[in-house]
Amino acid sequence: VLKGRLDLWRRSAWSERPFRTVVRSRLERVIVCSWERSRGRMSLSTEESKLGLTQFEAFPNIRLLHMKFNPKVSFWAAAIIWGFIAFTSGRKKESYNEFTSWGDWVGDEWSWFYIGSQDIWVFVLLYVCFSKYGALKLGHDDEQPEFSRLSWFAMLFAAGVGVGLFYYGVAEPMWHYNGQGRWNELNDNDRAQHALMVTYFHWGFHGWIPYTTIGALVGLIAFRRGYPTTMRSCFQPLLGDNVLRGPIGDAIDVVSICCTLFGVCTSLGLGVQQLNQALVRLDRGTYMGINQREEGRLDITYSTKAQISIIWVVTACATASVVSGLGNGIKLLSNAVFVAGNFLVFFVLFSGDTVFILNAICSSFGYYLWYLPKIAWHTDAFELLDELGNADLGISGAPDGRGGSPTWMGAWTIFYWGWWISWAPFVGTFIAKISRGRTLREFILGTLIIPTLYCVWWFGVFGAEGLRLDREAAASGIDCSGSAFSSHRSTRMAGTFSAKHNQAYKVRLWCLGTEDILFDTLSSYGSRTLMYATSTITSICLLFYFVTSSDSGSLVIDSLAANGDEDPPVLQRIFWAVTEGAAATALLATGKETSLRALQSVSIVCGLPYTFFLCYMCYALVLVCKEEMGDISATRNQFRTQLLEFPSYMFKDGLGAGLVAFLANSVFPFVAIKRIMAKCAATKGTAPETFPYIFAAILWLAAIVFLALCPIEANLRMLSATCYVFFTCFTCWARHQTRDALNCERGDIFTDYIAGLILFPFVLQHCETELAYGPIIPVDVKDVKEVEMLVEKKDVEEKAADLEKA
Repeated sequence: VLKGRLDLWRRSAWSERPFRTVVRSRLERVIVCSWERSRGRMSLSTEESKLGLTQFEAFPNIRLLHMKFNPKVSFWAAAIIWGFIAFTSGRKKESYNEFTSWGDWVGDEWSWFYIGSQDIWVFVLLYVCFSKYGALKLGHDDEQPEFSRLSWFAMLFAAGVGVGLFYYGVAEPMWHYNGQGRWNELNDNDRAQHALMVTYFHWGFHGWIPYTTIGALVGLIAFRRGYPTTMRSCFQPLLGDNVLRGPIGDAIDVVSICCTLFGVCTSLGLGVQQLNQALVRLDRGTYMGINQREEGRLDITYSTKAQISIIWVVTACATASVVSGLGNGIKLLSNAVFVAGNFLVFFVLFSGDTVFILNAICSSFGYYLWYLPKIAWHTDAFELLDELGNADLGISGAPDGRGGSPTWMGAWTIFYWGWWISWAPFVGTFIAKISRGRTLREFILGTLIIPTLYCVWWFGVFGAEGLRLDREAAASGIDCSGSAFSSHRSTRMAGTFSAKHNQAYKVRLWCLGTEDILFDTLSSYGSRTLMYATSTITSICLLFYFVTSSDSGSLVIDSLAANGDEDPPVLQRIFWAVTEGAAATALLATGKETSLRALQSVSIVCGLPYTFFLCYMCYALVLVCKEEMGDISATRNQFRTQLLEFPSYMFKDGLGAGLVAFLANSVFPFVAIKRIMAKCAATKGTAPETFPYIFAAILWLAAIVFLALCPIEANLRMLSATCYVFFTCFTCWARHQTRDALNCERGDIFTDYIAGLILFPFVLQHCETELAYGPIIPVDVKDVKEVEMLVEKKDVEEKAADLEKA
């Protein structure tokens, strides 16, 4: 009965898009949920889940060749990624120039946004964690965590930072200590401590903030409310259920897939270079910079071709792991490589100067906590003056020439923030899945504090020991003009408890390539045999971290492309794993010397749009917490049409009329603002105000005039932009008045302003359309209960009839 009524409802005039009110949408959803639950196809245990959008209700998946995917999201994501692969493969030099120019532009123009947004997210997470909202569970109130805390942390670590720790463990503090001509005002000891502090900053709290933000939001939305585990679901508290079906939601998921894939590719590209170097050293028996066998037994070379081969071996292993499932694949690999990595850390701790390392960690960590409020907001503003075209200030952006390099911020902090953020959709979704059943407070503290402490421990051990080795070699007169190694010394035991030497040789690590620094640090503690052992363990860790990252990334991308399906078909998983490998291959193929820069630039560029998304996700996190605690209603009213779904409101009166109205709003927007204000006043029963309309007209006409006169005076275009920015305030005000008149409770003034700044003709026409439909009817929970009772009664009657028939 209900299903027939629903079909009739869909075919009736109520199903026409302009008339689909919130009541109709929500009642239809409840009928569908109730019908599916009565048929045994879904199980929802809480009232919140009953009122939420379930997975099968998202944009319908297409089933083709045993695959199940969202056609719009999958097509556009695949088209963008494979278009990128084709462009990069066909035009290596041109693509490299494009990527680096984009990366430089983001680093120069958007440093303030990258840096400032991270700090704002910190305050949001701390507020949620230590308020009453911290008691909320990522799941139903009676759920328990699936994984133990040790396995949970190992999986966090392996998925989030594994490859980077090996690549930068010794190298990054070395670069900050010796390179770029920064912090020259400090003495050598202070500069070494500052180098460790900057490394902690790049791998500490701020790096994990994007993961934690998305993970907390996905956990609440998906596991507590029953929404799909997609990025579009994260915007439901802000934009309502419309985002789950329309173009805005599709665009969010497409950008999420692209960011995830390119973020994983960056890690694969960085790590494969180090793994390639490890295989070359093992094959040739490289020790103290000298090859025991020049050609090697397997003739492995450090080349782009070899690295591409490794990428495809890793892709094949990751595909096999993805097919095996989350529990069998990722958990086992995470635990194995976590233990092996800790083995190397303790080996360096005990083989090196143990007391010095512990002292350095204690001192530099305290320095990091003390310096964090300053460096967290530092943007290299004055250094970037030279990069932004102020050539008179010299290469350091300072008149005295004592400033830092203008390229440092883009090469390090901005690259890291872009890298972390581009990984956020993947790692955030992944850690949400493995954290189901934990409280929000435990999740935030666990994913912020514990990983930060572990990264401090890792970089403190490797970084401090690397700095000690390099400083000792420099003090011995070893420099980069000749060999970076001293003569060999015996490390055999000299007595019962002492060795002849604790170190086989001294090495000037600063003179070595980034891929060699870690291996020469490990092999300096003993003979060639020990070198083979430590290099083999490191290579295995790198390989497993590759597989784990690719495994997890492919699984999350599959899920996003299939509307949050927890178990997408195998063919689909294979497709995205292969796409991942192809994108990494294309980036590596730009050239042996340029691939690293290309990888960094792609991460920086991909992270920029997602930084905007994360700002909104922080706001959504606060809203969903308030909804769950009953501070605000989860069924707040929303607009009946979407801003970007323009055909539904632009062409409701015909194509010609819609285009004429759109052009009129584009040329004379202040007239539309006047109409909107008049309709809002009529709806509320008040007199319309003329003051906003007059000021909007003055600002708009002034912007046009100044723009037309800019050939005479160049900076008139800036005055035109200023007028337009202030004019947008009135567009925003008109949209806000529309919300107030229609009793639309979802939305915020900041989003209204951004929409008006970029899409003011659409905003104005959208407001007029919504006003024409009349006030929004609020959701009546009694209607929901009546439908639930009707379904339960019908279910009992059907069971009785079936029993009687049997």
